[in-house]
Amino acid sequence: MKHLPILLSCMLSLPCLADTTISGPIRVLPLQAETYQVNWGLWGDDAERNATVTWTVQNGLLFSYDKHSATVHWYDPSGPQSLQGSIDVSEDYYWQTASLNVEVVGASSSEFCEGVLGPAAIAVDFGSGDNPGAPLPAGATTYTYNPNCAISPSQYTRRSHSIDCRAPWHSIVEDHTPGDRNGYFLMVDADSQPGELYRTTVNGLTPAFKYEFSVWVGNLDRNSLYEPPRVRFEIRHVASGFMATSGDIIIPPSASFQWQKIGFMFELPPGVTSADVVMVNRNQNDLGNDLVLDDISFAPCYPPIIASFQNGVVVDRKHSCNSGAADLHAWWPSTIPFTRPAYQWQRLNRDDGWLNIPGATALHSSYTEPSPGIYQYRLMSYETSNPAQSVVSNPLTHFVQRLTVTPRAFNVYACNGGVASDTLPAFFQLEYSDPSVPKSYSAQWSPTTYLSDPNSISPSIVLPSAGPSPAPNGPPAPPNNYTYTVTIADTVSTCSGSAPYTVAQHNPRKVAVPNAFTPDGDQLNDLFRPLNLQDYPGSRFFIYNRWGQLIFESNGPALLNYSWNGKFHDIDQAAGTYVWRVEISACPGNIINSSTGDNSPSGTVNLIR
Repeated sequence: MKHLPILLSCMLSLPCLADTTISGPIRVLPLQAETYQVNWGLWGDDAERNATVTWTVQNGLLFSYDKHSATVHWYDPSGPQSLQGSIDVSEDYYWQTASLNVEVVGASSSEFCEGVLGPAAIAVDFGSGDNPGAPLPAGATTYTYNPNCAISPSQYTRRSHSIDCRAPWHSIVEDHTPGDRNGYFLMVDADSQPGELYRTTVNGLTPAFKYEFSVWVGNLDRNSLYEPPRVRFEIRHVASGFMATSGDIIIPPSASFQWQKIGFMFELPPGVTSADVVMVNRNQNDLGNDLVLDDISFAPCYPPIIASFQNGVVVDRKHSCNSGAADLHAWWPSTIPFTRPAYQWQRLNRDDGWLNIPGATALHSSYTEPSPGIYQYRLMSYETSNPAQSVVSNPLTHFVQRLTVTPRAFNVYACNGGVASDTLPAFFQLEYSDPSVPKSYSAQWSPTTYLSDPNSISPSIVLPSAGPSPAPNGPPAPPNNYTYTVTIADTVSTCSGSAPYTVAQHNPRKVAVPNAFTPDGDQLNDLFRPLNLQDYPGSRFFIYNRWGQLIFESNGPALLNYSWNGKFHDIDQAAGTYVWRVEISACPGNIINSSTGDNSPSGTVNLIR
């Protein structure tokens, strides 16, 4: 029934939904908390009371929210590249949605790991042996294999040297890998198209850490006469596509050949444990654009000190329901940089940044969150004699979730005295949930009387007949009331919540609409109203003048509320014909238009003075 008012309004060429939008900063600094407002295209008291609003964020943490705003703490891109974030909001009353893309600007100029570089998830040195090397595996490049070293644009080969390959090229006598006898490098004559120099998939990644994607490259042009290679690193999600890029990197020529390391730092979004790592050609010229590559690496960059919810194993996300204690552990991945290290666990505050946790001054500690929310912790270590000399760990995120079920009241109607049936959708939300964890819910309704499936999220209800419909001019029949309790549980996190759901079974009278009235104050036919409309809670009544202007509107609930006295802004309206319209909440065939008898939900009325 939520769609019906909108649909009828649009069919009658009345104003329909305005656009729903999200407003707030779209270019932000990392690790900043920003507040966003949703501007609902259609809203009102009913939506304020009954709508459930859902916010979701990509590449950020949803700190707090209500039906009209949300505060987001954006992640750190951890490098010169920008990170693409987004905010989505939806509500279940008018089914409005909105989205906003947000660019998190890279704040660091570092292209390489400034912490402790861990073991490489990818380490490609292209092998060794006699010239030429074998072709790359299928899918590893979009270039064509040529066994000769005098390759042409759009071709590649694997070689241990480039002596006598092409006159304008450097004569490279060995690859970059130290101690790699007869080791190969990849030689590419890039063309004018954005081809992939190299691609591979890496699995088993840990989102807790930043990663360094690097490669040793060299420009083959020894005379500085041709186009230098222009390359780009890209990280792509195996399922959903592009995640981040380094931007274009130009490899300049040099008088004598030089291997140079290029790379960029990248932070994985939550829940991502596998990705495609790609090097692409970005030059649009095949005159020159010749290069060699060796020792491709994709490795985790450990912070100087590692934090985890589990001792010895990196677990950077924890989940609780309603409240929860978190064990905090840390260790050094390599040599301790301080003579007398001191420790201080910190908790992120939305307004004040990182604040010290009182008493949490050891490698191993704990903290209890008393209320739902999304919280972050980190460990700061410093030299006891010089606190300014400090390092910080990777952040830990604690999702203290809360499953809320919204109480609802349903009206079902025994139209013309028949059975009353409807569905009872449960309205619920798992607040402060981890977007990287899939959701699955179970339901339990009590009692089970008249329900099709007491374990369904939206069971059907079929109530027995309430007896014959009352006469249109007789007294109203009181509703039959039923009360249920629904309990919803997230089967993954085991969070649960309950709420009462009430069902009122109405046996309504038919609605009779007069065709004239005389608002002259004689207490006879002074008011125009659709009689018995109060038997259908939630119905609406509209009056329009001859120019289509809305001059009266009411959603009841009593008959007197539905009554028009012939005034607009407290000014008597002229005698004549006016258009009325009824949005009846149920039993549309129960309208009697006394002028035509056609059960139409709209018609005309004569105002007589």
